[in-house]
Amino acid sequence: MQRCNLCGGTTWKTRERHGATRVVECRCGLVFVTPVPSRGVIEAAYQDDYYEAWQAQGSARRRMWERRADLVDEVAGTAGRLLDVGCGDGTFLRTAQKHGWRVVGTELSRNAVERSKDVQLSQGEVWEAAFPASSFDVVTSWHVIEHAGDPMRMAREMNRLLTPGGWLILATPNVNDYIFRVGYAAGRLRWPTLYEADERELHLYHFSESTLVRLLAEAGFTEIRTGFDEGAATVPSKRAVNRLAHAWYRLTGVNWGIGLLVVARKPTAMPSDQEDNYVSTQRAASEE
Repeated sequence: MQRCNLCGGTTWKTRERHGATRVVECRCGLVFVTPVPSRGVIEAAYQDDYYEAWQAQGSARRRMWERRADLVDEVAGTAGRLLDVGCGDGTFLRTAQKHGWRVVGTELSRNAVERSKDVQLSQGEVWEAAFPASSFDVVTSWHVIEHAGDPMRMAREMNRLLTPGGWLILATPNVNDYIFRVGYAAGRLRWPTLYEADERELHLYHFSESTLVRLLAEAGFTEIRTGFDEGAATVPSKRAVNRLAHAWYRLTGVNWGIGLLVVARKPTAMPSDQEDNYVSTQRAASEE
Protein backbone atom coordinates (compact mmCIF):
# COMPACT_ATOMS: atom_id res chain seq x y z
CA MET A 1 0.00 0.00 0.00
CA GLN A 2 1.24 3.49 -0.82
CA ARG A 3 2.41 5.44 2.21
CA CYS A 4 2.66 9.18 2.76
CA ASN A 5 6.02 10.37 1.48
CA LEU A 6 6.41 12.71 4.44
CA CYS A 7 5.28 10.77 7.54
CA GLY A 8 4.80 7.22 6.25
CA GLY A 9 1.16 7.24 7.29
CA THR A 10 -1.79 5.60 5.54
CA THR A 11 -4.64 7.61 7.10
CA TRP A 12 -5.89 10.07 4.51
CA LYS A 13 -8.99 11.95 3.56
CA THR A 14 -9.98 12.26 -0.09
CA ARG A 15 -10.04 15.81 -1.46
CA GLU A 16 -10.70 14.92 -5.11
CA ARG A 17 -11.56 11.80 -7.05
CA HIS A 18 -10.77 11.36 -10.76
CA GLY A 19 -11.69 7.84 -11.79
CA ALA A 20 -9.16 5.49 -10.23
CA THR A 21 -6.96 8.42 -9.16
CA ARG A 22 -7.50 10.35 -5.95
CA VAL A 23 -6.00 13.48 -4.46
CA VAL A 24 -5.72 12.85 -0.73
CA GLU A 25 -4.62 14.75 2.35
CA CYS A 26 -2.63 12.88 4.98
CA ARG A 27 -3.03 13.51 8.70
CA CYS A 28 0.36 15.26 8.57
CA GLY A 29 -1.03 17.76 6.05
CA LEU A 30 0.73 16.58 2.89
CA VAL A 31 -1.56 16.52 -0.15
CA PHE A 32 -0.72 14.07 -2.92
CA VAL A 33 -1.98 11.97 -5.82
CA THR A 34 -2.57 8.27 -5.32
CA PRO A 35 -1.63 6.03 -6.96
CA VAL A 36 1.55 7.79 -8.08
CA PRO A 37 1.91 7.36 -11.87
CA SER A 38 4.70 5.15 -13.17
CA ARG A 39 8.10 6.53 -14.16
CA GLY A 40 7.18 6.08 -17.83
CA VAL A 41 3.98 8.12 -17.49
CA ILE A 42 5.84 10.93 -15.71
CA GLU A 43 8.60 11.03 -18.34
CA ALA A 44 6.10 10.99 -21.21
CA ALA A 45 4.47 14.18 -19.91
CA TYR A 46 7.58 16.24 -20.69
CA GLN A 47 8.20 15.89 -24.40
CA ASP A 48 8.54 18.37 -27.31
CA ASP A 49 5.25 20.23 -26.91
CA TYR A 50 5.82 20.78 -23.19
CA TYR A 51 8.65 23.26 -23.85
CA GLU A 52 6.86 25.11 -26.65
CA ALA A 53 4.83 27.05 -24.07
CA TRP A 54 8.05 28.16 -22.36
CA GLN A 55 9.46 29.46 -25.63
CA ALA A 56 6.27 31.41 -26.31
CA GLN A 57 6.73 33.23 -22.98
CA GLY A 58 10.13 34.46 -24.17
CA SER A 59 11.21 37.64 -22.39
CA ALA A 60 9.03 37.04 -19.33
CA ARG A 61 10.83 33.77 -18.62
CA ARG A 62 14.25 35.32 -19.24
CA ARG A 63 13.48 38.02 -16.65
CA MET A 64 12.32 35.34 -14.22
CA TRP A 65 15.54 33.34 -14.60
CA GLU A 66 17.63 36.49 -14.19
CA ARG A 67 15.83 37.29 -10.91
CA ARG A 68 16.39 33.74 -9.73
CA ALA A 69 20.11 33.97 -10.54
CA ASP A 70 20.29 37.25 -8.62
CA LEU A 71 18.71 35.47 -5.63
CA VAL A 72 21.31 32.69 -5.78
CA ASP A 73 24.10 35.29 -5.84
CA GLU A 74 22.54 37.07 -2.85
CA VAL A 75 22.17 33.88 -0.79
CA ALA A 76 25.53 32.30 -1.60
CA GLY A 77 27.67 35.43 -1.75
CA THR A 78 30.36 33.92 -3.98
CA ALA A 79 29.87 32.00 -7.20
CA GLY A 80 30.97 28.37 -7.07
CA ARG A 81 29.55 25.00 -8.13
CA LEU A 82 25.81 24.87 -8.78
CA LEU A 83 23.47 21.97 -9.50
CA ASP A 84 19.98 22.64 -10.86
CA VAL A 85 17.67 19.67 -10.25
CA GLY A 86 14.98 19.37 -12.91
CA CYS A 87 16.64 21.94 -15.13
CA GLY A 88 14.27 21.58 -18.10
CA ASP A 89 15.82 23.03 -21.23
CA GLY A 90 18.76 24.46 -19.25
CA THR A 91 17.85 28.15 -19.52
CA PHE A 92 18.49 28.83 -15.83
CA LEU A 93 21.86 27.04 -16.02
CA ARG A 94 22.93 29.32 -18.87
CA THR A 95 21.84 32.36 -16.88
CA ALA A 96 23.70 31.22 -13.75
CA GLN A 97 26.75 30.49 -15.89
CA LYS A 98 26.78 34.13 -17.01
CA HIS A 99 26.82 35.07 -13.32
CA GLY A 100 30.04 33.10 -12.90
CA TRP A 101 28.68 29.78 -11.60
CA ARG A 102 30.09 26.42 -12.72
CA VAL A 103 26.87 24.61 -13.56
CA VAL A 104 25.50 21.09 -13.90
CA GLY A 105 21.88 20.01 -14.27
CA THR A 106 19.71 16.92 -13.98
CA GLU A 107 16.51 16.43 -15.93
CA LEU A 108 14.06 13.57 -16.22
CA SER A 109 13.05 14.44 -19.79
CA ARG A 110 15.37 12.83 -22.35
CA ASN A 111 14.01 15.25 -24.93
CA ALA A 112 15.14 18.28 -22.91
CA VAL A 113 18.60 16.81 -22.36
CA GLU A 114 19.04 16.13 -26.05
CA ARG A 115 18.09 19.74 -26.84
CA SER A 116 20.67 21.21 -24.43
CA LYS A 117 24.11 20.27 -25.69
CA ASP A 118 25.82 23.47 -24.52
CA VAL A 119 25.48 22.73 -20.78
CA GLN A 120 26.34 19.61 -18.77
CA LEU A 121 23.15 17.65 -18.05
CA SER A 122 22.47 14.21 -16.63
CA GLN A 123 19.24 12.50 -17.71
CA GLY A 124 17.17 10.89 -14.97
CA GLU A 125 16.46 11.37 -11.28
CA VAL A 126 19.03 13.33 -9.28
CA TRP A 127 20.19 10.23 -7.37
CA GLU A 128 20.73 8.36 -10.65
CA ALA A 129 23.42 10.87 -11.64
CA ALA A 130 25.60 9.37 -8.86
CA PHE A 131 27.48 12.61 -8.17
CA PRO A 132 30.01 12.35 -5.32
CA ALA A 133 28.92 13.66 -1.93
CA SER A 134 29.59 17.35 -1.22
CA SER A 135 29.97 18.18 -4.91
CA PHE A 136 28.09 21.50 -4.98
CA ASP A 137 27.97 24.79 -3.10
CA VAL A 138 24.37 25.50 -4.15
CA VAL A 139 21.56 23.25 -5.30
CA THR A 140 18.52 24.83 -6.92
CA SER A 141 15.21 23.31 -7.95
CA TRP A 142 12.53 25.50 -9.50
CA HIS A 143 9.00 24.04 -9.44
CA VAL A 144 10.17 20.45 -9.75
CA ILE A 145 9.65 18.68 -6.43
CA GLU A 146 5.88 18.64 -6.95
CA HIS A 147 6.43 16.46 -10.05
CA ALA A 148 8.74 13.98 -8.32
CA GLY A 149 7.66 10.43 -7.60
CA ASP A 150 9.66 10.49 -4.33
CA PRO A 151 10.17 14.03 -2.95
CA MET A 152 11.79 12.84 0.28
CA ARG A 153 14.45 10.88 -1.55
CA MET A 154 15.04 13.85 -3.82
CA ALA A 155 15.50 16.19 -0.82
CA ARG A 156 17.87 13.79 0.93
CA GLU A 157 19.98 13.42 -2.19
CA MET A 158 20.19 17.19 -2.63
CA ASN A 159 21.40 17.41 0.97
CA ARG A 160 24.04 14.72 0.34
CA LEU A 161 25.33 16.56 -2.71
CA LEU A 162 25.82 19.88 -0.94
CA THR A 163 29.06 20.85 0.72
CA PRO A 164 28.72 21.39 4.49
CA GLY A 165 27.25 24.86 4.86
CA GLY A 166 25.96 24.78 1.27
CA TRP A 167 22.59 26.21 0.27
CA LEU A 168 19.41 24.76 -1.19
CA ILE A 169 17.10 27.21 -2.97
CA LEU A 170 13.81 25.65 -3.96
CA ALA A 171 10.43 26.84 -5.24
CA THR A 172 7.20 24.90 -5.61
CA PRO A 173 3.48 25.64 -6.03
CA ASN A 174 1.57 26.60 -2.90
CA VAL A 175 -1.38 24.34 -2.05
CA ASN A 176 -2.86 27.31 -0.15
CA ASP A 177 -3.03 29.55 -3.24
CA TYR A 178 -6.43 30.91 -2.22
CA ILE A 179 -6.21 34.22 -4.10
CA PHE A 180 -5.46 32.42 -7.38
CA ARG A 181 -8.31 29.98 -6.72
CA VAL A 182 -10.81 32.78 -6.22
CA GLY A 183 -9.61 34.49 -9.40
CA TYR A 184 -9.81 31.22 -11.34
CA ALA A 185 -13.35 30.57 -10.12
CA ALA A 186 -14.44 34.10 -11.01
CA GLY A 187 -13.02 33.82 -14.52
CA ARG A 188 -14.06 30.27 -15.39
CA LEU A 189 -17.10 29.79 -13.15
CA ARG A 190 -15.67 26.63 -11.62
CA TRP A 191 -13.27 25.83 -8.81
CA PRO A 192 -9.80 24.67 -9.99
CA THR A 193 -8.84 21.05 -9.32
CA LEU A 194 -5.50 19.83 -8.02
CA TYR A 195 -5.29 17.08 -10.62
CA GLU A 196 -6.51 16.47 -14.16
CA ALA A 197 -5.63 13.31 -16.09
CA ASP A 198 -4.80 15.25 -19.27
CA GLU A 199 -3.17 18.29 -17.70
CA ARG A 200 0.04 19.67 -19.17
CA GLU A 201 1.94 19.21 -15.90
CA LEU A 202 1.60 16.30 -13.50
CA HIS A 203 1.54 17.79 -10.01
CA LEU A 204 1.83 14.72 -7.80
CA TYR A 205 2.53 16.44 -4.46
CA HIS A 206 1.06 19.68 -3.13
CA PHE A 207 2.97 21.43 -0.36
CA SER A 208 2.08 24.02 2.23
CA GLU A 209 4.75 25.98 4.07
CA SER A 210 4.54 23.60 7.02
CA THR A 211 4.80 20.35 5.04
CA LEU A 212 7.64 21.67 2.89
CA VAL A 213 9.60 22.83 5.93
CA ARG A 214 9.04 19.46 7.61
CA LEU A 215 10.20 17.59 4.50
CA LEU A 216 13.44 19.57 4.31
CA ALA A 217 14.08 19.27 8.04
CA GLU A 218 13.58 15.49 7.82
CA ALA A 219 16.05 15.46 4.93
CA GLY A 220 18.71 17.06 7.12
CA PHE A 221 18.45 20.78 6.31
CA THR A 222 18.61 23.60 8.86
CA GLU A 223 18.18 27.39 8.76
CA ILE A 224 15.03 26.83 6.70
CA ARG A 225 13.43 30.09 5.61
CA THR A 226 10.21 30.35 3.62
CA GLY A 227 9.06 33.19 1.43
CA PHE A 228 6.89 34.26 -1.48
CA ASP A 229 7.86 33.06 -4.96
CA GLU A 230 7.46 36.16 -7.11
CA GLY A 231 8.65 34.18 -10.14
CA ALA A 232 5.87 31.61 -9.93
CA ALA A 233 3.86 33.14 -12.80
CA THR A 234 4.93 34.25 -16.28
CA VAL A 235 1.50 34.28 -17.96
CA PRO A 236 0.09 37.87 -17.71
CA SER A 237 -3.20 36.91 -16.04
CA LYS A 238 -1.45 34.80 -13.40
CA ARG A 239 1.19 37.51 -12.87
CA ALA A 240 -1.56 40.00 -12.07
CA VAL A 241 -3.13 37.63 -9.52
CA ASN A 242 0.27 36.90 -8.02
CA ARG A 243 0.98 40.62 -7.58
CA LEU A 244 -2.24 40.94 -5.62
CA ALA A 245 -1.26 37.93 -3.50
CA HIS A 246 2.20 39.43 -2.94
CA ALA A 247 0.66 42.67 -1.70
CA TRP A 248 -1.42 40.61 0.74
CA TYR A 249 1.72 38.73 1.83
CA ARG A 250 3.61 41.96 2.49
CA LEU A 251 0.70 43.33 4.47
CA THR A 252 -0.08 40.25 6.56
CA GLY A 253 2.85 37.83 6.25
CA VAL A 254 0.37 35.18 5.03
CA ASN A 255 1.32 33.47 1.76
CA TRP A 256 -1.76 32.84 -0.38
CA GLY A 257 0.24 33.25 -3.58
CA ILE A 258 0.87 30.77 -6.36
CA GLY A 259 4.30 29.64 -5.17
CA LEU A 260 6.46 28.97 -2.14
CA LEU A 261 10.14 29.88 -2.01
CA VAL A 262 12.44 28.13 0.47
CA VAL A 263 16.08 28.72 1.30
CA ALA A 264 17.73 26.09 3.52
CA ARG A 265 21.24 25.10 4.52
CA LYS A 266 23.14 21.89 5.00
CA PRO A 267 24.71 21.92 8.47
CA THR A 268 28.45 22.43 8.62
CA ALA A 269 28.61 19.36 10.86
CA MET A 270 26.14 16.59 11.64
CA PRO A 271 25.87 14.92 15.07
CA SER A 272 27.22 11.35 14.91
CA ASP A 273 23.89 9.69 15.77
CA GLN A 274 22.09 11.76 13.13
CA GLU A 275 24.81 10.93 10.59
CA ASP A 276 24.46 7.19 11.27
CA ASN A 277 20.71 7.42 10.79
CA TYR A 278 21.14 9.45 7.59
CA VAL A 279 23.61 6.95 6.11
CA SER A 280 21.32 3.99 6.90
CA THR A 281 18.36 5.81 5.35
CA GLN A 282 20.33 6.52 2.19
CA ARG A 283 21.44 2.88 1.98
CA ALA A 284 17.86 1.65 2.33
CA ALA A 285 16.66 4.04 -0.37
CA SER A 286 19.36 2.90 -2.79
CA GLU A 287 18.31 -0.73 -2.32
CA GLU A 288 14.64 -0.13 -3.21
